[in-house]
Amino acid sequence: MKDIPYSILKQDERAYEIMVLRDQYGNTFTDIARECEISVSRVVQIYNKLKIKQIRLYINHIAVVFGYKGTSQVRKVYDDAYECYQEWSYACAYLEKKYKDILTEYRDGEPGMPTQFVKSMPPFKPNLSKKTIARVVEIREVEKASFLAIAKELRMTQAKAKHTYEMFYHKQVLKLIKALEEKAESRKEKNAIWEYYFRGNKTAKKRYDMLTKQ
Repeated sequence: MKDIPYSILKQDERAYEIMVLRDQYGNTFTDIARECEISVSRVVQIYNKLKIKQIRLYINHIAVVFGYKGTSQVRKVYDDAYECYQEWSYACAYLEKKYKDILTEYRDGEPGMPTQFVKSMPPFKPNLSKKTIARVVEIREVEKASFLAIAKELRMTQAKAKHTYEMFYHKQVLKLIKALEEKAESRKEKNAIWEYYFRGNKTAKKRYDMLTKQ
């Protein structure tokens, strides 16, 4: 495997500046868009693209340092982190925390995620218990709480809270659709069921409600 210098991340100066403003100073995408005089959606696109590139550089470099033939072992660590946090910035920070010395040297003076951000990260829990998942659904539906409030109570990211809620209903939807498919008399009818319930940009909860309120 070939190591890739971290400095290539700075080839696009504007993109790197956007990432620093977001990660180091906590600027909102709206504030960054105003400062850079571009749309918010464009800022998000630029940030995400560079963040993914940074993560790939990290994974590659860590694998090289450990003498691995490929990146699969380090990728597994990252994938577990992403499953836990459901956000690139948090998963990236997890790598920086776990491989602190390696990545600090690799960046050669360039900043990683702020120390306070790393310290305040929710605990690493890639797999949630059934009890925790049930609690997410209960808080959301019975207490009508926001995903931010759920995240604070259960010590997870807001993105993880939302993902957990959606995945709970996604699994319910798949079970209900499977039951409908078993009653279908043809492949065409089965395809029509999938097309009807999965067309459009609906949440898993809305699809579940469609299936249960017939």
